[in-house]
Amino acid sequence: MIDIQPTIVDAIFNAVKAPNAYPDADVTTGFDMKTAVFPCVVIEEVNNAPLRSTDTDDCAENYTRLVYEVSVYTDNLDKSKSEGRKILNLVDETMQGMKFRRVRTNQPLHISRSVSRQYARWEVVVGKPIIDGDRVIYQMYRR
Repeated sequence: MIDIQPTIVDAIFNAVKAPNAYPDADVTTGFDMKTAVFPCVVIEEVNNAPLRSTDTDDCAENYTRLVYEVSVYTDNLDKSKSEGRKILNLVDETMQGMKFRRVRTNQPLHISRSVSRQYARWEVVVGKPIIDGDRVIYQMYRR
C-alpha cells in the first residue's frame, strides 16, 4: 500500500498551526466531541485504492488513488461559517499545492446546538515512492 498519510497530516498541521493562521486550533485524525478543542481540524483518508491497470504481473502496486476528507469543527455559531471557511481555504491551498484536486465542499452542518462542521474532499493519484538517499519522494498527479 502506498501510504502518504503522515506527509498529508504534517503539511496540514503546519499550515493551520502557523503563527499567522490558527495556532490554537487542534489538528488531528479523529474527533471526539467530549474532548475536542475548537476549532478542530480532522484529517481522514477515506480511500486508498490501487490503480489495478498499473500493477505489475506479481500484483505490486505502482499507483494508488487517494481521497482525503478534512472536516473543520467550530463552536462559535456566530462565526462558524466564516471561521470554518477560512480554515478550509487554508487547507485547500495546502492540498492543491500537493496536486490534490478538490472534489467536494459542504456548507456548515450543525451537529449540536453549539458545534458546526464543514468539510471538503480532495483526490490525487500517487506513484510508489522513490528513495533518494535519506529522502522519500512521491510523484503526485491530478486526475
